[in-house]
Amino acid sequence: MLFDINRVKENKIRSRESRSRSFLLKRVFGDLENRILDLPQGWECGLIEGCRKNDLKKLSKNNKVTISELSHNAAKTQSFDLYANLMQLHWSNDPYSDFFEKVKFLKPKGHFMCCLFGSETLNELRDSFSKAEIKLFGAASPRISPLPEIRDVGNLATKVGLNNCVVDRDIIKVNYKRILDLFLDIKKMGETNATLERRKSLTTKRHIKEVEKFYFKDFSKKTEKSDNYIITTFEVIYLYGTK
Repeated sequence: MLFDINRVKENKIRSRESRSRSFLLKRVFGDLENRILDLPQGWECGLIEGCRKNDLKKLSKNNKVTISELSHNAAKTQSFDLYANLMQLHWSNDPYSDFFEKVKFLKPKGHFMCCLFGSETLNELRDSFSKAEIKLFGAASPRISPLPEIRDVGNLATKVGLNNCVVDRDIIKVNYKRILDLFLDIKKMGETNATLERRKSLTTKRHIKEVEKFYFKDFSKKTEKSDNYIITTFEVIYLYGTK
């Protein structure tokens, strides 16, 4: 097992209010909502997990759709024409089983959609933490969750029985003046480290300064105003398939 699932849920619940204000999640939720709205209107009953009603302004008004912040216990399998999962499945300890259980919600020919963080997410922060900890402690600890590559998501979709699969991604580059601003955004999204092997001790100011020093050295740029910013990558993978 890689992840402390109870910690994942705690992080999501703590960030309940701030998540709806996250510029990145607004973009992701809006994108997936538009993809759902572009589907043929033949579906009559849908389940969307991973957000609250106020995150999906148009779909929340549709009484055909159940929107659930955490996992929803469907009364029976094959209940829905549409299933969508928003930003939950990258925290899976058993991706095959978790994807397969979600697919079971669908009626034959039902639509499956999901979005999740991909492997390029926070690669600059991952590298900076590693360099800083090797310098300070002689070894690096897992600070950033392991995340799937886009081909892994596509292969998994086929294995769980989805057809007509389409996998694509959105690479989002964000600039931050300070590394603490990046940490705050991660916390607001409920995406704080929940790996079982994470370092449990408090992170010291000296540690953070060392990470930030490597970050600015390797992954920064200057703007026209001569301000120096660190560059952060978020990769969001989108999957569509039919049962």
